Amino acid sequence: MTGEHGARRVRELLGALAGHGKRPPARSTPLAALGIDSLAFAELVFALEEELGVAVEGSFDPTATVGDVLSAVEDARVARGLDVPRRMGRLQGAAGLAARVPLRWWLDLRVEGAAHVPERGPAILAGNHESALDIPVVVVACPRRIMFMAKQELYANTFTSWSLDRLGAFRVDRNRFDVGAIRLGLAVLGRGDVLGMYPEGTRSPGELLPFLPGAAWMALRTGAPLVPVSVVGTERAGEAKRPRAVRVRVTFGEPIPAARVNDPAERLRRAVALTATLRHAVGAGLRPQGSPPG
Repeated sequence: MTGEHGARRVRELLGALAGHGKRPPARSTPLAALGIDSLAFAELVFALEEELGVAVEGSFDPTATVGDVLSAVEDARVARGLDVPRRMGRLQGAAGLAARVPLRWWLDLRVEGAAHVPERGPAILAGNHESALDIPVVVVACPRRIMFMAKQELYANTFTSWSLDRLGAFRVDRNRFDVGAIRLGLAVLGRGDVLGMYPEGTRSPGELLPFLPGAAWMALRTGAPLVPVSVVGTERAGEAKRPRAVRVRVTFGEPIPAARVNDPAERLRRAVALTATLRHAVGAGLRPQGSPPG
């Protein structure tokens, strides 16, 4: 679809994203050898949409080579954008209302800072991840509907997939360059909704792991503010044998503004610093009130 000019441009973009200027890498070069991660690959895909008008879809193995990318570009369809499916999140409001009273009673749920969630417009809620209870707890605590990225492993069968979809979750393959999930997350923000993400990438009760830069990158690409979310107690509450045995606290921090950055390489660089700011804010919310910074 793109011809010789398009193939050369793909290689130039890969070289630029890898910090090699515009020197095109060889077709046999593995993406890993260039230092291309999932976000750099997303930058490539969106640059191709803007420059060549083609949409590379699906997910890609990190062991792929430059030649594999060129083949995918040749097979790519004409870019037409992506809309959020109407069915996604349709039942979240009703489910949240039904769960609100019993969840608050069983978990002794306390919510702080809910007014920090913007009343309208796109926003990214990003926080720590203690247990599977985090999502329903944050949905109940948040004054707005949230669309969540959820790991693909949760979609074990047809019923679970149907339920997660209607409750506002969409799958992401953490082991691949999942361009489709990134597209859908950007589409959620593009229509002015709230996107929920867990930058740790996995559950980590009692310990705040290093944050992945995806949430910060999304903010810098769209200009959506980052709202830090700190959840305490869900891991212990999930093991409790009686109601109100463990207090669960959800704290929404002050939004972190993120000005839109148009240059792909600069956006990737700034995402690192913004991620550190986000992690610090989430960590501050995990500490008991009045305790000194750790």
